[in-house]
Amino acid sequence: MLLVMTCWVLAMISGLCWERMWTGILTAMTVVAFVSTHPSALTQWLGWMQLGVVGVSPWLLASQRGHDLQCLKQLHAKEAKKMARLSESARALLSLHANTQALETQITEITDVYHVTKATVRTLHLSELFASLLEVAPRLLNARGLRLVDLTAAPAQVLRALQAADGRLVLSPEEKKSSDEPAAHPVLSKMEQTIAGSALASTRSSDDGTPRTLSTGLPTGLSRVSWVPLWQEQRPIGVLVADELPDAQMKMLSLVANQLSLQLSRIHLYGQVEALAVTDALTGLSVRRYFLERAKEELERSKRHQLSCTVLMTDLDHFKEKNDTYGHLVGDVVLRDVAALLKRNLREIDLIARFGGEEFILLLIETQIDQAMPIAQRLKQLVEVHPIRAYDELLTQTLSIGAAGFPEHGQTLEELIERADQALYAAKHAGRNRVVRWSAPSVSPTRG
Repeated sequence: MLLVMTCWVLAMISGLCWERMWTGILTAMTVVAFVSTHPSALTQWLGWMQLGVVGVSPWLLASQRGHDLQCLKQLHAKEAKKMARLSESARALLSLHANTQALETQITEITDVYHVTKATVRTLHLSELFASLLEVAPRLLNARGLRLVDLTAAPAQVLRALQAADGRLVLSPEEKKSSDEPAAHPVLSKMEQTIAGSALASTRSSDDGTPRTLSTGLPTGLSRVSWVPLWQEQRPIGVLVADELPDAQMKMLSLVANQLSLQLSRIHLYGQVEALAVTDALTGLSVRRYFLERAKEELERSKRHQLSCTVLMTDLDHFKEKNDTYGHLVGDVVLRDVAALLKRNLREIDLIARFGGEEFILLLIETQIDQAMPIAQRLKQLVEVHPIRAYDELLTQTLSIGAAGFPEHGQTLEELIERADQALYAAKHAGRNRVVRWSAPSVSPTRG
């Protein structure tokens, strides 16, 4: 009986834990041991029941174990599907989070660009653009200094700012005027010349918008500077330079530079339009309206500082005859040549404009009438001996000039122009190609 129980227990354990092969072997051993040790039991129904129990019970356990394992596998499969769905949902959430962060970054960048645009869009001059940039830049860039180089000027000019103790960007001491507005500095440092040269040598096709760095040849106190070209179509028109800018803000520097490119292009376009509005298209001289505005300012300054100035009215002698004889195209060449000659032989501070037709008006600043007369004579002589090549014609031209000085001959610009005009017509009546100084007793106030 002990052998039967031992084999049966092992068969039961096999049904619970082992392979079915062992269950079959141990069950067979149990049946054989039962039949061998209790042959008489098979003559009774109770013996057959006992034999059925010891033979079937291990297989029931094995079958139940198999069923449980199958259920467990199904549960595992279901859990795996749920985990897969959860993983997919988690990945979707992570992707959504990444997209949200990217959108937030884009919104931040758009907002920053908006602030730059809002601060700079109303500026009409380079100094105003730089001043507006300094107001918004500290919120975007943690730089020790900013420089804006204008490459379109001849020579190139630069505006500079340094970081103050409170984090604001303030104008460098040499950039300040009395009005605390930025003034373009015409002299570039060696480092700025290097950057400007690199920007002018670059091309739009090779520029990916990434800021470039310079770490050699820097002024004392700087370890590196970052710079980005400002483009107008395919041409570099400026450079934005940041001193000691962190790597994390390089992209922001590029965004600011892109916006500045648009604003700088607009400022240059405005400057061209402004120049056209105050420049005579034929002669390149100032137009009458602009001359009058500037001349009034200079006259007021002369009054405040007790200075002198002189108005010269000039007229090309017998110009109508040249137009009638050679045509208006030749006449235009004569006008351009005489205008260029007069402008070239004046000081930069003096004003000259085309007053109308073949008349030019000049204002010699801080020049007394006695000093102006030799100047007028020299201008008349330069025009007289100057050969003018107009298409197939080689011509000469003479001038008549009338002069009136402040404060001797008038206190207002209108009085000075009227009296210089009267002197001019006196010169023409006296035979042309001469300079006449206004004089009340000897000059008629009416044109003859």
